Amino acid sequence: MHIIAFSFILFVSLCQTVFGQIDSVGGIEFENAQVELNLNDATHPIEIIEYSDGLSEWIAVSRNYGNGWESIFPYSCTIEESNGEFPKLFLPQGEQGFFRKRFEPTAEGVSNYELVSRFLMQASFGPTLTTIYSFPNVNSNNFIDENYTNFEVWIDQQIAETPFYHRAYWRERSDPNFLDYSTQSGYLENEVGHNSSYGHQLPFVRGQVNYLTDWSCSLPGHGGRFDSDGNPIDPSDYPNQLDWRGIPKIGMHAENSIAHIGHEWDVHGLKINDVEKVVWYEAAINAKDQLRQRVAWALSQYFVVGEEGSNHPNTTERWLNYYDIFVRHAFGNFRDILGEVTWSPHMGYYLSHMENQKANTNKGTFPDENFAREVMQLFTIGLWELNEDGTLELDEEGKAIPTYDNDDIAEFAKVFTGMRRPFDRTNIEIFYGNYIDPMRIQSNRHDFSAKTLLDGSILGPFSQNTQGVRDDVDGLLDHLFNHKNMPPFFARFLIQRFTVSNPSPTYIHAVAEAFKTGLYNGNGTGNRGDMVATIKAVLLHPEARESVLSFDPNHGKLREPLIRLMHLSRAFSLTSLRTYEWIYFVGLEDIILQAPYESSSVFNFYRPDYSPNGTIADLGLNAPEFQINNDVSALHLANAFSILINEGLIKQDGGYFGSKNYADATLNFSFEIAISNDDELLIEHMDLILCGGRLEASSKQIILDALQSSNLSSTAKVKYVASLFMFLVEFNTLY
Repeated sequence: MHIIAFSFILFVSLCQTVFGQIDSVGGIEFENAQVELNLNDATHPIEIIEYSDGLSEWIAVSRNYGNGWESIFPYSCTIEESNGEFPKLFLPQGEQGFFRKRFEPTAEGVSNYELVSRFLMQASFGPTLTTIYSFPNVNSNNFIDENYTNFEVWIDQQIAETPFYHRAYWRERSDPNFLDYSTQSGYLENEVGHNSSYGHQLPFVRGQVNYLTDWSCSLPGHGGRFDSDGNPIDPSDYPNQLDWRGIPKIGMHAENSIAHIGHEWDVHGLKINDVEKVVWYEAAINAKDQLRQRVAWALSQYFVVGEEGSNHPNTTERWLNYYDIFVRHAFGNFRDILGEVTWSPHMGYYLSHMENQKANTNKGTFPDENFAREVMQLFTIGLWELNEDGTLELDEEGKAIPTYDNDDIAEFAKVFTGMRRPFDRTNIEIFYGNYIDPMRIQSNRHDFSAKTLLDGSILGPFSQNTQGVRDDVDGLLDHLFNHKNMPPFFARFLIQRFTVSNPSPTYIHAVAEAFKTGLYNGNGTGNRGDMVATIKAVLLHPEARESVLSFDPNHGKLREPLIRLMHLSRAFSLTSLRTYEWIYFVGLEDIILQAPYESSSVFNFYRPDYSPNGTIADLGLNAPEFQINNDVSALHLANAFSILINEGLIKQDGGYFGSKNYADATLNFSFEIAISNDDELLIEHMDLILCGGRLEASSKQIILDALQSSNLSSTAKVKYVASLFMFLVEFNTLY
């Protein structure tokens, strides 16, 4: 039960009048016409000071949960250490208002397993029984220490896991002509060859021809076009086996399907532009390097390339290869990611700096400014100057300071000229050209003039050759990478994607410091942009780990709908029943408004500063995921949960969710069925793997009452309980 201490301060800045006092946290004093409050050490597990201008909406301004007093976003009051006994909180000035202190008198008892489950809800696509019970030292009596050492051990274990490369997974299962270049100099480790033991399990493109995994496949012996010797098949020989296109429903794919499920239709229907999604779902649900995959997913929402903004949807390899930038560098350095993204023809096409040329005054043409703008606004420094703790830096008039203007965009657009699509080559999927290798340089298209940087310094001029172009681009990227905004800007983004929507300035500062120094707790490469140090700072900060913060109403976040769906899939081991083991969610971008590769714009699925109308917006808080949470999408997500639990992955009216009229993947409830005779044990188990053990006793009782009145048993009972859990706040949010 949460207890609130009601001691109020009313203060009017103009007349400096104070009514009341907060004896429990210290006295009030005035200095230079500013109200100050001395803060005692907290005497409870968590204490929160709140402000209200009218005794209705209360805004948390400061808290102490055992790590000292700190300000809270968005009301970032100044806290300064004093020479006396207490730190001082400088209260906001202006309109009159009230203050009160809330506190939680007792700390929640949380088991090691529950702590692990909560951590895995942040750091993976969802906990499973195996990942919970195999967690480092989970059965230790000293599991938690001040540095959260065992959680760091898990992170280090994840770093050591063999990466799941999306492109490699596809190449092994697609074109038989793919050769293994992964160990050759100048090629990436994901350019592996076809694995004959898998055969042709995923579609691919050669030139303008689609090689689907059904009877229409042109590979010799695989379909009804060519026999195993490569000779054309005469459709008239199979008059009763023709599809609507006149192609015989024969060949290896049809045979595999018939042997597996009794008919040939199981291998049919995987669209070329959905293949990369099938690979993504496989990684999210089954890959062992869960942290790497979660980091890659977060980075893909930072350096966005969306299919909606691309006119080349029928190419799998370019999408997978671009995504693998984030898989490869998830535990590397941010600067390397920024560089690869900049030189990627996939990004170059999307943000139109590929084929960009220097200005031609005779023709009245100027360099495209798209990437020059987004590399600042979205990828490095943001729109406004920041302090190291992520708060806005203000000018003398108290106004936010822009980081750049249109002149800077025009100036930097000159840098991204002379970058062209790489020449075509073999051993890759070609469709509208080579979008795998980094962009090549044509130096006579580049603007070699000196450029003025944001701090007034000059970049260049460099030698007018290929190396000079690289020096120009690297110089600007280094300039932005070393800007003071870069650490807090990226820190806030990464925190929002993993742990909380409204991180405190203290939290942002800690993560920004790890990014800036390349160190976490004194360990790391020592290089600015070190991703491991940054990720550890995000996941191991007390603001991410201390369960007592659930008492703070500003703490936590709405979970992404796609991650919630993946969590359900992992918790009960979603298993494909398809001939080639596809996990094929269809049309999620249209029903839950989120799917891999389907960001609607370069600004991601949602803005980091989005605030839904109502209490959250009134308090000045952010809740990014609510931008895609509306009446329709919320109902669709609830339906998706229900369908997956009760029927499996199956097509619904309108052709969404599954690809077949029969279940082509199902959840495995065998463990839950085995314990279903004990209702309380079943509920406790569901609470652990789906909610991190956060379910209130009253909610457990409601579910127990509903369960006992249902008269269900075995499988039906388990599915009923699982369906109820999908509607719980504790499953749909982090806090």
